[in-house]
Amino acid sequence: MKRSALLVSLLLIGQPALAYGDGASPAVAPLSNLLPPPPAAGSTAAQHDLQAVLTAQRSRTAQDMAAAKADSERSVFRFADALGLTVQAAALPKTAAFFDRVAKLDKAEAKEAKEFWKHPRPSVVSSQVHALSKEKPDDWSYPSGHATFGYSTAVLLANMLPEKREAIFARAELYGEHRIVMGVHFPSDVEAGKIAGTVIADEILRDPQWQADYDAARGELRHALGLQ
Repeated sequence: MKRSALLVSLLLIGQPALAYGDGASPAVAPLSNLLPPPPAAGSTAAQHDLQAVLTAQRSRTAQDMAAAKADSERSVFRFADALGLTVQAAALPKTAAFFDRVAKLDKAEAKEAKEFWKHPRPSVVSSQVHALSKEKPDDWSYPSGHATFGYSTAVLLANMLPEKREAIFARAELYGEHRIVMGVHFPSDVEAGKIAGTVIADEILRDPQWQADYDAARGELRHALGLQ
């Protein structure tokens, strides 16, 4: 995580204000211009990536697999345990709407980067990998869309609820690791997703077109958690 934070800080330092287009989404620079390339096929880094997936596969328990499958859902409410949130999702419509909007942006940005690199999934690279879910043939591996969403969500939640920052980022870390447990992503995919999600969240926080929805979700969440 420290490496991700360093890379993100280097990307954002001195970054000029971006021009916003239709007002619906921040003009995020293409992730293919911001992220390092995935490990080359046959390289030492690629071999380490595969071994990490196989190690996670050998050690995963039934409980690990159930938790990883549950985290396949892209929802802010997967972070409820870290927030100490006990109310039903239906009771937080502004929060749900804001993070659904975030999820759509994340997915679109990650998809564009995936199409640029066309990096194969672990189960395509090796028949030894037994993934817990079947991904679409054209849904590539790098960067992880789920990790992108997890870290966009974490950055935004941590700004809304700084009192719970540590628990939020620990939950985001686990959310990303579960993609490796699932056998659907390499560690490098998840690492790239952390950077991507952080960059996207930074743009959302700086975009005035998102401010009203952000403030509404923040107020609703803080009220639900009994915070001033």
